[in-house]
Amino acid sequence: MLHALELENFKAFGKRARIPFAPITLIFGENSAGKSTILQALYLLKQTGESREAGALLLPRSENGIVDLGSFQEMLFDHDMNRKLSIRVETKVDRQLAIEFTCKRPSFEEEVLLHQIALYYGEPSKCIAKFQPLGTTLDRRDLWMSDSFHNLSGISPEKLAAVKCVWLTKNPEYWKRELEWFKENKEDVLERFAQSKWYLEEYLNPETDEEDVMEEENSNERKLSDEEIQANYEIGLKNLNFVNDNIEFFSSDFDLDAYISKMYDQEMMTVLGLKGFFPVGVVSEEMNGIMNQWVQEPRSLLPQGYGDMTFGIGHLATKVVYVLGQVLKNLYPIKPDRRPPERWYIFSGPSPQSVGHRGDSLAYLLFCRPKLVKEANEWLKRLGIGYELEVKAIGSNSGDLFEVRLIDTRRNDRVSVALSDVGFGVSQLLPFIVQSLVAEGQIISIEQPEVHVHPKLQADLGDLLAEAIKEPRQNRFIIETHSEHLILRLQRLVRNKLLEPEDVSVIYVSRRPEGAKAERLHLDEDGDFIDDWPNGFFLERLREL
Repeated sequence: MLHALELENFKAFGKRARIPFAPITLIFGENSAGKSTILQALYLLKQTGESREAGALLLPRSENGIVDLGSFQEMLFDHDMNRKLSIRVETKVDRQLAIEFTCKRPSFEEEVLLHQIALYYGEPSKCIAKFQPLGTTLDRRDLWMSDSFHNLSGISPEKLAAVKCVWLTKNPEYWKRELEWFKENKEDVLERFAQSKWYLEEYLNPETDEEDVMEEENSNERKLSDEEIQANYEIGLKNLNFVNDNIEFFSSDFDLDAYISKMYDQEMMTVLGLKGFFPVGVVSEEMNGIMNQWVQEPRSLLPQGYGDMTFGIGHLATKVVYVLGQVLKNLYPIKPDRRPPERWYIFSGPSPQSVGHRGDSLAYLLFCRPKLVKEANEWLKRLGIGYELEVKAIGSNSGDLFEVRLIDTRRNDRVSVALSDVGFGVSQLLPFIVQSLVAEGQIISIEQPEVHVHPKLQADLGDLLAEAIKEPRQNRFIIETHSEHLILRLQRLVRNKLLEPEDVSVIYVSRRPEGAKAERLHLDEDGDFIDDWPNGFFLERLREL
């Protein structure tokens, strides 16, 4: 779940700004204050994360992309190349997890560089680890991967950029739970380490046939060279020392300080492979090499299902990136310039799953889903639009040629008109309405849905939002808007107990000399604002009166 976003030196935002999200997030503010910047930051992450260009650190623009942000300099606040651009995304599952990416470009002659990745766990302000570029590339084959890692599709290079842990918290609250587990399961832990020790000693014994011990060698047709044998032997000794150290430690009466000290040293050697600036896998420098399959790293002994009690930086990095990947996957932008409707369409398949970012798949979606047409018509009636949709084939010989028409329900006779012949507001609003109905678990973002829309209909959209965030759809909305009518309806729904105050996050963005400022305006149980509107945003009506 997307919980919050923090921006620093990104476009309109200079000083760090925090934007908290809710099931319904409305972003208000004067023109050019920085409202669109919030959405653009999310689109930048989505565009970069879903790119097939594995070597691209940032992807501010691409062919048929979601957003075009120009160059790195144009994304910097005041276009100041001495600044570092930071985007932090905070997610919430069982506890709050956040990851922050900081990039820089030292000069026009140099590429955009990753400066730092920071992880946050628990409270928003508590940084637990920082990673910085390793300076060398990482072989993909050395990455340890699991289902929790960010999707590796599209990564073609054998060598990936990498970052290494350079700072780690020693706060006892993060280490205490796993310490307690190791204390309670001491005998089992030592037995598992003893198994690793036996395998390693067998492998390192000159009288042992290595093929009896190493399954990997059974499938290797060529004989290892003397240099490779020596390298593997040295790795084996290194790993045996590692196992012996763990046996000695877990046999002792260790306390929390001793446990933190030991695990801290191991965690500080964590290296993450990157796709762009997204971690995609982890490897520990200490655990590199052919012997990995036999060496028990302490946290690997925790039983399945104990992941939430583990303070392994690799584990937490993969967890937050997995959640972030799901957030970006579920983010569905509807662009402000929706495509105008056509008089007729030719369906050539496959069946779309959404309306399209510009609404260009709306007609095809309705054509493939008659049940959705019925559901949309129910909402058109509830919203008082005065039309119902009709999707029908053209001609009798082909079912692929069709049209989308509107039936005027305000007249006694059923008058059918082409969608392209009615007011622009209806055709611009339909993609948003239909996507809200067809989606489940999506974060639907849109700019100015009220454009060309009557004030009453703007207010009635609040009813659609209130229902779409609940079961079975459970969608979320991020809406950049100027609509006073929409927020008034949401306030009324809170007052009538159809929404909770926490369901609505109203963000007001104002421009300051040091950059844009984002303030959350809270609602109380009666739907009234606890915080005053900056600059008297809705006082213009009173001034005119």
